[in-house]
Amino acid sequence: MTTLPTRARPRLRSGWVMSMAVALGVLGFVMAAQWNGEVQRASYTTSAQQALAAQALALEQEQESLQAGLAAVESQLTEIQAQSEGSQTELAAVNADLAEARLAAGLTAIHGPGVVIEIADSRRIVPVDENPGNYIVLADDLRDIVVSLWHSGAEGIAINGERLVSTSSIYGVGSSVLVNTAFLSPPFRIEAAGPPGLEERFQADPAYLGRVAHRIEAFDLEFATESQTDLLVPAFIGSTNLRWAVPEGTQ
Repeated sequence: MTTLPTRARPRLRSGWVMSMAVALGVLGFVMAAQWNGEVQRASYTTSAQQALAAQALALEQEQESLQAGLAAVESQLTEIQAQSEGSQTELAAVNADLAEARLAAGLTAIHGPGVVIEIADSRRIVPVDENPGNYIVLADDLRDIVVSLWHSGAEGIAINGERLVSTSSIYGVGSSVLVNTAFLSPPFRIEAAGPPGLEERFQADPAYLGRVAHRIEAFDLEFATESQTDLLVPAFIGSTNLRWAVPEGTQ
C-alpha cells in the first residue's frame, strides 16, 4: 500500500501579516475620521443655518419697526398740514405785505411807462475868461432833475443804474458824482418809471425850467429826453441799514 506524501502547510510570512494589520488600522482610522468629519460638518451647517435664521428674524423685526415709525411720522405730518392750512393763509398775507414794502422801498426792479433823460458835459470850447465848471454836469443839475421827476409823478428813478431810495445821496466829488456809493461820470442816463405823459410834465415842471433848463441852453450841455412804453428800472442793491433810527415804540 502506497502512502501519499503529506502536503506541507503554507507558512505565513510575518511581514505580510504586519502589512495587513497596518492597512486595516489605517482604513479604520480613515473611516473613523470621515465619520467624525461628517458629524462636525452637519453640526457646523446646523449652527450656520440657525445664525442666519436669527439674523433674518432680527432684520424682519427691524423692518417692521421702521415701517411702524414711518407710518407714525406720516400721520403726524398729515396732522401738521391740516393744522397749518390757516397758517399758510396768514403767511401768504405777510409775504404779500413784505413784497409791497420792498416794492415801495425800491428793493425790487420795476417796469412800465416812463421817460429816459440823458445829460452830458458841453462840447463847446470853454472861453478863456469863463468858469469851466459852467460847462460840465454838476451834482446840483442831477438833483434838480430828480426833484422835477418826483414832482411829475415818477415812481422809481435810477441814475446810470443806481436806484434812488430814501437813503440815497447825490453830490459832487471832484470830476465825478457820487450816487449812493458809486462814482458816476457823464454821460448821465436817468431812467424814471411813472404814468404816461411823464416826459411832458417833467419838461413843464418849475424845478426843471429854473436853473437846469437855463444852464442847458446857456452852456450848451448835451441834453435829450425820450418817452418809453415799457421801461425797466433796476432794484437798489446797496445797504439800507439804519444805525440810529428805530421804529416808533421801540427802545
